[in-house]
Amino acid sequence: MAALFLGMLFFMVATMPPFSPKLDTLVQADLAMSGVSHDVTAVLLNFRALDTLLEVGVVLLALMGIQVVSPHFRYKPYTEANTITDIYIAILLPVIILSALYLLLAGSYKSGGAFVASALLAGGIIILKLTKPKLFVSLEKLHLRFLSALGLLFFVGIGVLTLIEGLFLQYPLSYASTLILMIETLLMFSLAIILASFFINAVQDLE
Repeated sequence: MAALFLGMLFFMVATMPPFSPKLDTLVQADLAMSGVSHDVTAVLLNFRALDTLLEVGVVLLALMGIQVVSPHFRYKPYTEANTITDIYIAILLPVIILSALYLLLAGSYKSGGAFVASALLAGGIIILKLTKPKLFVSLEKLHLRFLSALGLLFFVGIGVLTLIEGLFLQYPLSYASTLILMIETLLMFSLAIILASFFINAVQDLE
Protein backbone atom coordinates (compact mmCIF):
# COMPACT_ATOMS: atom_id res chain seq x y z
CA MET A 1 0.00 0.00 0.00
CA ALA A 2 2.85 2.37 0.82
CA ALA A 3 4.55 1.63 -2.53
CA LEU A 4 1.25 2.18 -4.36
CA PHE A 5 0.69 5.47 -2.57
CA LEU A 6 4.26 6.57 -3.36
CA GLY A 7 3.73 5.67 -7.01
CA MET A 8 0.56 7.75 -7.09
CA LEU A 9 2.44 10.71 -5.63
CA PHE A 10 5.17 10.38 -8.25
CA PHE A 11 2.54 10.22 -11.01
CA MET A 12 0.78 13.33 -9.68
CA VAL A 13 4.03 15.28 -9.52
CA ALA A 14 5.12 14.13 -12.98
CA THR A 15 1.81 15.16 -14.57
CA MET A 16 1.50 18.53 -12.86
CA PRO A 17 1.21 21.47 -15.25
CA PRO A 18 4.21 23.80 -15.55
CA PHE A 19 4.53 26.37 -12.79
CA SER A 20 2.86 29.65 -13.57
CA PRO A 21 4.17 32.84 -11.95
CA LYS A 22 0.67 34.31 -11.98
CA LEU A 23 0.05 33.82 -8.24
CA ASP A 24 3.48 35.17 -7.34
CA THR A 25 2.78 38.23 -9.48
CA LEU A 26 -0.52 38.81 -7.66
CA VAL A 27 1.13 38.45 -4.25
CA GLN A 28 3.93 40.86 -5.14
CA ALA A 29 1.42 43.37 -6.48
CA ASP A 30 -0.53 43.43 -3.21
CA LEU A 31 2.40 42.92 -0.82
CA ALA A 32 2.41 46.56 0.28
CA MET A 33 -1.16 46.12 1.56
CA SER A 34 -0.36 43.05 3.69
CA GLY A 35 1.44 44.73 6.60
CA VAL A 36 4.62 42.68 6.07
CA SER A 37 7.35 42.60 3.45
CA HIS A 38 7.78 38.83 3.09
CA ASP A 39 5.51 37.09 0.59
CA VAL A 40 5.09 33.82 2.52
CA THR A 41 4.07 35.58 5.73
CA ALA A 42 1.73 37.83 3.75
CA VAL A 43 -0.01 34.78 2.29
CA LEU A 44 -0.18 32.81 5.55
CA LEU A 45 -1.27 35.62 7.87
CA ASN A 46 -3.18 37.94 5.57
CA PHE A 47 -4.21 36.81 2.09
CA ARG A 48 -4.96 33.24 3.20
CA ALA A 49 -5.32 33.83 6.93
CA LEU A 50 -8.44 31.66 7.16
CA ASP A 51 -6.46 28.65 5.90
CA THR A 52 -3.84 29.27 8.57
CA LEU A 53 -6.50 29.59 11.25
CA LEU A 54 -7.96 26.23 10.23
CA GLU A 55 -4.48 24.65 10.25
CA VAL A 56 -3.97 25.83 13.83
CA GLY A 57 -7.36 24.37 14.70
CA VAL A 58 -6.35 21.01 13.21
CA VAL A 59 -3.15 20.98 15.31
CA LEU A 60 -5.18 21.71 18.45
CA LEU A 61 -7.68 18.98 17.55
CA ALA A 62 -4.77 16.56 17.14
CA LEU A 63 -3.68 17.29 20.69
CA MET A 64 -7.24 16.78 21.95
CA GLY A 65 -7.36 13.46 20.13
CA ILE A 66 -4.09 12.36 21.75
CA GLN A 67 -5.41 13.30 25.18
CA VAL A 68 -8.63 11.36 24.65
CA VAL A 69 -7.75 8.17 22.79
CA SER A 70 -3.98 7.69 22.68
CA PRO A 71 -2.47 4.90 24.81
CA HIS A 72 0.26 6.12 27.08
CA PHE A 73 3.80 5.48 25.98
CA ARG A 74 6.68 5.35 28.43
CA TYR A 75 10.07 6.94 28.70
CA LYS A 76 12.37 7.44 31.64
CA PRO A 77 13.17 11.10 32.26
CA TYR A 78 16.64 12.00 33.45
CA THR A 79 15.99 12.81 37.10
CA GLU A 80 19.40 12.74 38.77
CA ALA A 81 21.05 16.04 39.66
CA ASN A 82 23.94 16.66 37.30
CA THR A 83 26.10 19.77 37.05
CA ILE A 84 26.89 19.21 33.38
CA THR A 85 23.22 18.85 32.47
CA ASP A 86 22.26 21.92 34.52
CA ILE A 87 24.94 24.06 32.86
CA TYR A 88 23.98 22.73 29.43
CA ILE A 89 20.32 23.65 29.97
CA ALA A 90 21.25 27.04 31.43
CA ILE A 91 23.20 27.85 28.25
CA LEU A 92 20.99 26.13 25.67
CA LEU A 93 17.55 27.30 26.81
CA PRO A 94 18.22 31.08 26.51
CA VAL A 95 19.70 30.46 23.04
CA ILE A 96 16.56 28.54 22.03
CA ILE A 97 14.26 31.29 23.34
CA LEU A 98 16.25 34.09 21.65
CA SER A 99 16.41 32.11 18.40
CA ALA A 100 12.65 31.51 18.50
CA LEU A 101 11.98 35.22 19.06
CA TYR A 102 14.34 36.08 16.20
CA LEU A 103 12.57 33.68 13.84
CA LEU A 104 9.23 35.14 14.92
CA LEU A 105 10.25 38.74 14.25
CA ALA A 106 12.18 37.86 11.09
CA GLY A 107 9.07 36.34 9.57
CA SER A 108 7.80 39.77 8.57
CA TYR A 109 10.61 40.31 6.06
CA LYS A 110 12.20 36.89 5.37
CA SER A 111 11.70 33.16 6.00
CA GLY A 112 10.59 32.49 9.57
CA GLY A 113 7.41 33.13 11.49
CA ALA A 114 5.33 31.57 14.22
CA PHE A 115 5.34 27.96 13.02
CA VAL A 116 9.12 27.65 12.77
CA ALA A 117 9.63 29.54 16.02
CA SER A 118 7.08 27.37 17.85
CA ALA A 119 8.80 24.17 16.69
CA LEU A 120 12.10 25.43 18.09
CA LEU A 121 10.49 26.54 21.34
CA ALA A 122 8.71 23.19 21.67
CA GLY A 123 12.09 21.46 21.45
CA GLY A 124 13.28 23.57 24.38
CA ILE A 125 10.22 22.61 26.42
CA ILE A 126 10.77 18.91 25.67
CA ILE A 127 14.42 19.16 26.72
CA LEU A 128 13.33 20.75 30.00
CA LYS A 129 10.76 18.01 30.53
CA LEU A 130 13.33 15.29 29.89
CA THR A 131 15.90 16.76 32.27
CA LYS A 132 13.60 18.41 34.84
CA PRO A 133 10.45 16.25 34.84
CA LYS A 134 9.02 17.82 37.98
CA LEU A 135 9.33 21.39 36.67
CA PHE A 136 5.84 21.52 35.16
CA VAL A 137 4.05 19.47 37.80
CA SER A 138 2.62 22.60 39.47
CA LEU A 139 0.90 23.71 36.26
CA GLU A 140 -2.77 22.81 36.24
CA LYS A 141 -4.09 20.95 33.19
CA LEU A 142 -6.74 23.64 32.81
CA HIS A 143 -4.03 26.31 32.51
CA LEU A 144 -2.17 24.28 29.88
CA ARG A 145 -5.36 23.74 27.92
CA PHE A 146 -6.10 27.46 28.01
CA LEU A 147 -2.58 28.32 26.84
CA SER A 148 -2.83 25.73 24.09
CA ALA A 149 -6.05 27.27 22.79
CA LEU A 150 -5.07 30.91 23.39
CA GLY A 151 -3.47 31.45 19.98
CA LEU A 152 -6.47 30.06 18.10
CA LEU A 153 -8.93 31.98 20.29
CA PHE A 154 -7.06 35.25 19.71
CA PHE A 155 -6.88 34.53 15.97
CA VAL A 156 -10.65 33.98 15.84
CA GLY A 157 -11.21 37.07 18.02
CA ILE A 158 -9.28 39.25 15.58
CA GLY A 159 -11.33 37.78 12.77
CA VAL A 160 -14.57 38.69 14.55
CA LEU A 161 -13.35 42.25 15.14
CA THR A 162 -12.49 42.66 11.45
CA LEU A 163 -16.12 41.86 10.61
CA ILE A 164 -17.07 45.25 12.04
CA GLU A 165 -15.41 47.14 9.20
CA GLY A 166 -15.04 44.54 6.47
CA LEU A 167 -14.57 40.83 5.89
CA PHE A 168 -13.44 38.10 8.24
CA LEU A 169 -9.65 38.39 8.82
CA GLN A 170 -9.37 41.33 6.41
CA TYR A 171 -7.11 43.63 8.41
CA PRO A 172 -7.23 47.42 8.13
CA LEU A 173 -4.05 48.50 6.37
CA SER A 174 -2.97 50.82 9.20
CA TYR A 175 -3.11 47.99 11.76
CA ALA A 176 -2.17 45.00 9.61
CA SER A 177 1.46 44.82 10.68
CA THR A 178 0.64 45.10 14.40
CA LEU A 179 -2.20 42.57 14.23
CA ILE A 180 -0.07 40.04 12.36
CA LEU A 181 2.73 40.37 14.92
CA MET A 182 0.28 39.93 17.82
CA ILE A 183 -1.30 36.88 16.18
CA GLU A 184 2.05 35.29 15.42
CA THR A 185 3.36 35.92 18.94
CA LEU A 186 0.43 34.19 20.62
CA LEU A 187 0.46 31.43 18.01
CA MET A 188 4.15 30.81 18.69
CA PHE A 189 3.56 30.19 22.40
CA SER A 190 0.37 28.17 21.89
CA LEU A 191 1.79 26.00 19.12
CA ALA A 192 4.97 25.43 21.13
CA ILE A 193 2.90 24.10 24.03
CA ILE A 194 0.78 21.96 21.68
CA LEU A 195 3.77 20.47 19.86
CA ALA A 196 5.60 19.78 23.12
CA SER A 197 2.43 18.23 24.55
CA PHE A 198 2.35 15.75 21.67
CA PHE A 199 5.41 14.25 23.36
CA ILE A 200 5.04 14.98 27.07
CA ASN A 201 1.27 14.77 27.57
CA ALA A 202 1.21 10.99 27.84
CA VAL A 203 3.64 10.87 30.74
CA GLN A 204 1.91 13.26 33.12
CA ASP A 205 0.75 10.29 35.19
CA LEU A 206 4.34 9.18 35.79
CA GLU A 207 5.20 12.20 37.96
